[in-house]
Amino acid sequence: MLDTWASPCRMLPRNCQMLLFSATFEDSVWKFAQKVVPDPNIIKLKREEETLDTIKQYYVLCNSRDEKFQALCNIYGAITIAQAMIFCHTRKTASWLAAELSKEGHQVALLSGEMVVEQRAAVIERFREGKEKVLVTTNVCARGIDVEQVSVVINFDLPVDKDGNPDNETYLHRIGRTGRFGKRGLAVNMVDSKHSMNILNRIQEHFNKKIERLDTDDLDEIEKIAN
Repeated sequence: MLDTWASPCRMLPRNCQMLLFSATFEDSVWKFAQKVVPDPNIIKLKREEETLDTIKQYYVLCNSRDEKFQALCNIYGAITIAQAMIFCHTRKTASWLAAELSKEGHQVALLSGEMVVEQRAAVIERFREGKEKVLVTTNVCARGIDVEQVSVVINFDLPVDKDGNPDNETYLHRIGRTGRFGKRGLAVNMVDSKHSMNILNRIQEHFNKKIERLDTDDLDEIEKIAN
C-alpha cells in the first residue's frame, strides 16, 4: 500500500510541504518517507521525553492471574474512573477478563483480532459514546484510538514481541491512550513473575523513566495516585 501511494505523490507540486508525525516510526514507514519526502528535516524527541509527564505510571506485584484481577478490582473500588482500557497479551486472557469484569457488574466491551473490521468499528464506536466504560483488548487497539474520557490504562499483560523481549513502541502507544488532549492519565502495569519484572525494568531503562510500585492492598495509597 505504501508503494502504491508513493506514485501519486510525484504528481504533487514541487513546493508542496509534507509533514509526518508519529510517536514511533517503524522501518517500513521510514522507507516510505524517504521515497516521498526527499532530504527531510527530522526532529526526534529524546527517549525520556517520549512518555508524557501527565501520565502517572505504576506497577503492581502479583503472583497469579487471579491476584492481578483482584488488584484490578481494588483499583476500581478506590478511585473514580471515567473510562478504562485494559490490554491483554492473548485473546483467551482478554475473553476471560471481560467475562470476570462483567460478573462484577462492569459495563465491558471486548475487542480482539479475530473480529472483522465492521465488528471492531462498532465496538470502538460504542466505547467512544460511553455505552461501555471498560474496553478489554489485545494489541489490536494499542494505536489510533482517541477517546477523551479514558482516564486509566491497565497493562494486564506487559507488551512483548514474538521473541519475548519488551515491545517498547507498543508500551508507548498503549499508555498513550490515556492523558489525551492535555488531560492527566494513569497507567498501571501488572507484574506477576521475574520475567515480567525484567520486562518492566527494561522498559524503564529504555525510556529512562521511573515506574513506581503501587500497593493495591492499601486503599489510601491508591486514592493518592488519582490526585
